[in-house]
Amino acid sequence: MRVREARPGDLEQLRDLQQQAQRVDGCLFSQAAWEDWLTGSDLGEPGPSLFVLLDDDDELNTWGQGGTLEGVEGEIIGYTLLHLIRDREGYHLRCEGTVHPAHRRRGGGRALLICALNRARLWGTELEDEGQQQGLPLWFEVLLPRRDLASERLAARCELEAVADVTCAGQRAADDGFRLYRRPLL
Repeated sequence: MRVREARPGDLEQLRDLQQQAQRVDGCLFSQAAWEDWLTGSDLGEPGPSLFVLLDDDDELNTWGQGGTLEGVEGEIIGYTLLHLIRDREGYHLRCEGTVHPAHRRRGGGRALLICALNRARLWGTELEDEGQQQGLPLWFEVLLPRRDLASERLAARCELEAVADVTCAGQRAADDGFRLYRRPLL
């Protein structure tokens, strides 16, 4: 498995993956964040980042983590979309995504979360001063499916804690299909 940033050509596979995961997990993800990523909107602040998880054949991956093999790429089996939500409670760098149900429990979800967390840390350095001036915390947040028993273990491995029913930007942070986990970012 390998993680890379998404490309516009990945959209069809991402939509298929999202539909398959929704049948199992039972929820739609943030449509507004998807639209921001698709349009590439830039309002002078961090824009959504979309990472994809590829099921590359390990026999083809002879170059290791540092190189690339042009033209050889596996199927997209997971993704995570990291986006910024600002509200009166703070700055929320929220991660939403999925791993194909047939490919779960192989470390892909953790790999996606680590990529998102690293990107969130970079964004956090840009937002830190602004948040401190306003006295608002900066959070790294993840929506994980309640129906997947591995969600709690994944959250614990990434040092995330479950959040009680909380609102963010005027909406519930998680619906009935997902639980919100978070940790302070900086």
